[in-house]
Amino acid sequence: MTILWYDKNRDTSPQEMYANCQLAKNFSSFDDSRKAYFYLIAGNREIAMALLSSFKNLEDNFESLELRLGWMDNEKGKEKMYSEEKALNGKALFIGEFTDIHLISERKSVKTLHIASKASNHALHLGFQRHLGSNYHPGSISLGEIRADDSHAMTEVRKAEQIHFHINAVRAEDSGSKFSYTTGMDIYEACKLMRLAGLSRQLDAITINTAEGRLNQKTSDCIALIIWYFLEGRINKEIESMKAKENDIFLVSSEFHAEPIKFVVGHKTGRWWYQHPDSKEYLPCSDQDYKAIAQGQLPDAIMPLEAV
Repeated sequence: MTILWYDKNRDTSPQEMYANCQLAKNFSSFDDSRKAYFYLIAGNREIAMALLSSFKNLEDNFESLELRLGWMDNEKGKEKMYSEEKALNGKALFIGEFTDIHLISERKSVKTLHIASKASNHALHLGFQRHLGSNYHPGSISLGEIRADDSHAMTEVRKAEQIHFHINAVRAEDSGSKFSYTTGMDIYEACKLMRLAGLSRQLDAITINTAEGRLNQKTSDCIALIIWYFLEGRINKEIESMKAKENDIFLVSSEFHAEPIKFVVGHKTGRWWYQHPDSKEYLPCSDQDYKAIAQGQLPDAIMPLEAV
């Protein structure tokens, strides 16, 4: 995979056009010597420039994060090959057609979550609409179920190691995409999910499937806003410590394990975690999972616990 970068040293960079864009200045002054950095990689230059145009109206609230904007290019000799492993190590967001990002989508060894209008029986999906299809994974969560109670969906986002966000998950009124439908999640719901994804410590790779190689202005604006909220989550992902004295801690005895199960509520975010009694690892959950354990049930989020 060859990446061409938007930076101040490239004559292909429209510097004057975006001279007043705060995020463009962030992109063009990228310094990879800093520890906190993140890459936005588009499937082609046209998508990258469309997003850059949409970013010009958004504030740069990411001073602690070095950002770099680039796009895929198959012409050899223009740039050195960019290491896929480096790009995927929780440091990059890919935006493009599925054909552009299929290598990312084919990583089978990690917990993958799709956010899309249609679901299939081979992968976990969030926000799918039942009237658009009947075949879906038993663990998938429909848009109606999310709106009734989003706690389970939020836990799945926090547990995912890679997320593929399909633009058709957003209703046509907000996305402006010809691949979206009259029904779907609104832009507020989409931004909420992606901000939570940015907060996740488990997330290893994330993509936004545009479904086509060019974006109209409305679709570009929608995706730029979704990215902005993902980045806001990203800069705050280390804000929560399980050892903070202000956290609320609950110990619950359960017939499923000899030792009490420890639940922690982060005082800064209000997110719930449970500590696995054996591995001692803190894993995402919700208040509904805590209540279920307290009532003698074994919720899906805590199914890995084995009964004694």
